[in-house]
Amino acid sequence: MAPVLAYKQMPADVLAPLMQLIDWLLWVVLLFCLAWLIISAGRFWSAIRDDMAINDASHGIVMSLVGAIVASSASAIALAFLPT
Repeated sequence: MAPVLAYKQMPADVLAPLMQLIDWLLWVVLLFCLAWLIISAGRFWSAIRDDMAINDASHGIVMSLVGAIVASSASAIALAFLPT
């Protein structure tokens, strides 16, 4: 007996562009996080060199890494919910 689904599966011609859009958005977000990481690392280096408080500079580094982790996790969750 065939399983009864509560939803219709998306056709491949709809799913493929959607997956490509998710991939492109992930690349854009990861490039943004990389750029922010580079800027924050420069601020961190400047703060260490000038003996200033490094809390704000290290916060940018941590947040860019957290953003990359969240973006990667979000794409994995989207791939789990979209049937391939």
